[in-house]
Amino acid sequence: MRHRDTRTRLAAAALPLATALALAACSGEDGRHHYRLPERAVRDGETPLPYREVRDGDVMFAALGLSPALTTITGSHADLPSRLGRFARVRILVENRYATFHKIDLDRQLLITSRGAYPPDVNAMRVKRQPTDIELGSRDRLELDLWYDIPRDARISTLRLYSSPTDELGVARPDDPGAELPLR
Repeated sequence: MRHRDTRTRLAAAALPLATALALAACSGEDGRHHYRLPERAVRDGETPLPYREVRDGDVMFAALGLSPALTTITGSHADLPSRLGRFARVRILVENRYATFHKIDLDRQLLITSRGAYPPDVNAMRVKRQPTDIELGSRDRLELDLWYDIPRDARISTLRLYSSPTDELGVARPDDPGAELPLR
């Protein structure tokens, strides 16, 4: 009888280990080769966007969230009403996949709407303390906001993103067609 109790206890003790091993085997390679980042709540007035990556050269862009209807913004040193009708804030992720530093001019990133293309609004970017250019280290990534002042009736469709791509020696390519990232 004692022999049977020992086997039952061993089986009961081994069950959690067997379950953990089975779950690890089912998760495959993904669990060991991807970051596990916690979800974050969207900000007031922001809509999360479907995750889509686009590349311009070896720089990856993704739009994470859109706040399309802000009429006034407040910063630590100023309040700023929209001149054209409303502000649109786009939360983007930028990743440098070059093997060296890479500088990106954020003033070139265009918001395409039914009323035309708009660069980031310099005053809104200053009030919200966002950079106008960034230099990313090799394989670095950064999240930031781009602020646009657009007409109230403009329908937002796309971001046209520019990274100033270079060749493998770091020499700028003569023309940069950019990359189009849908915001719907």
